[in-house]
Amino acid sequence: MWIIKWIVIVLVVIFLIGFAMQNADVNVPLRFLKWETVNDMPLWLIMYLSFVAGMIFWLAISIYQVISLKNESRRWRKRIKQLESELNRLRNVSVEDSVVADPASPEASQA
Repeated sequence: MWIIKWIVIVLVVIFLIGFAMQNADVNVPLRFLKWETVNDMPLWLIMYLSFVAGMIFWLAISIYQVISLKNESRRWRKRIKQLESELNRLRNVSVEDSVVADPASPEASQA
């Protein structure tokens, strides 16, 4: 599986380098909402900056997901420990201590 991952990474890098080399002479203005660059910027730089911004956004979302999954895992481990301790406690209780005499049963009327 790791080899497939590395092959994909290499192909993406080759594609990005090829794209940047073919568009090295293309300059475009960068516009965002009402803001615009004074000088035109190379297209490959804008594409690269967009990619980096997307990766930073992805990293932030991934960190949040990992933290929430760890918190959930911690809660489940705590609950499992509680249930195991309850199960061990119930295993150690003798049968006579846990049976409550029913007043309508024949044994209760004899006593």
